[in-house]
Amino acid sequence: MLRVMMLTTDLQRGGLPLRLVRLACRLRDVDVEPIVGCLAPPGPLSAVLESAGIETFSCDAHGSFDATCLTRLAGHVRRIRPNLIHSSLFHANLAARLVGRFDAPRPIITSTVTIEIERTWHRWMESLTCGWSDLHVANSAAVAAHVCTDLGFSPSRVVVIPNGVDIERIDQAPMIERQAFGIEPDVPLVVWAGRMDPVKDLATFVEVIALLRKRGKITAVLLGDGPERPHIQAFIHHCGLESVIRMALWSDNVAGWLKAADVLLFPSLTEGSPNVVIEAMLCRCPVVASDLPATRELIEPGTRGFLCYAGDIGHFTASIAELSTNDALRRDLVDAARQRAVQRHNIQHVVRQWRSIYDRMVAALSKTSGLL
Repeated sequence: MLRVMMLTTDLQRGGLPLRLVRLACRLRDVDVEPIVGCLAPPGPLSAVLESAGIETFSCDAHGSFDATCLTRLAGHVRRIRPNLIHSSLFHANLAARLVGRFDAPRPIITSTVTIEIERTWHRWMESLTCGWSDLHVANSAAVAAHVCTDLGFSPSRVVVIPNGVDIERIDQAPMIERQAFGIEPDVPLVVWAGRMDPVKDLATFVEVIALLRKRGKITAVLLGDGPERPHIQAFIHHCGLESVIRMALWSDNVAGWLKAADVLLFPSLTEGSPNVVIEAMLCRCPVVASDLPATRELIEPGTRGFLCYAGDIGHFTASIAELSTNDALRRDLVDAARQRAVQRHNIQHVVRQWRSIYDRMVAALSKTSGLL
């Protein structure tokens, strides 16, 4: 069995860590033993993995610049002795490159899941160390173009593996009962889900809901948490929308919310390949999202959903209003979106792609080491 150390920055709830958990659980189906760790202290997803019978570890970094975690990571590498290391996100990628081979030669597969626009020093360090990765995986063509063009990765060492989604789990998820949450059945429901970071531009979400509220009754639900939550709560209060926009925190049934919603509003400033958009497509929930390179790969405007310029409150509002008055268009959009998501993001196919990449890199190392 192939032993793969899967390393990420933290195991808090959020897009990439949740995807990593789902991937790790499925890798066992293709004869891979995943050992999942993070640079930070253990997070809530550490317990989820342990309950699924997957070994976890943490390096207990106290902040982004705690270099002592590298020593602890080196100890875990020496103890686990993985066949290869598969890291995700900037800090984990950098750590894997620095200490992943200290005890023995092994492939280092790093990955990027978003287009970095916030931290220029991240971009600079990725560019400086990208040659230390044996292979770099992007989750969309847009991210692949970004790492090659903006960060200097060699195209010959970059591959695209899309996000995998458990379609059976999505299909079996029960729709939430609106009445249980005090939501009127005939009032339009707008949903957002994810980690509340500045790049999610939730202020635009609030302003769109404020405009829609002027046109009639509406309810909005924000599913998730993160550093922006206090600011968004204050802005909702400032706009007098406490009775309209609900902060529901994390939910174990996002798919159930999407099935009950009339639209997913997703106004991010940057994305790699947003999982919640893919899940909305599978749930036949219409998507109105920012027009970004990554969302363009998922949503063909007017065919699978609506795309609007980031921050264009009027365009977001008009798109949602059009969906609410055109049932035929809505049906066509959600059918086409569902078909696209099923074809590209089935987790079983994605897991096989990861196993193929692992085998290829291990075989390449064996060949160069003279073992084949």
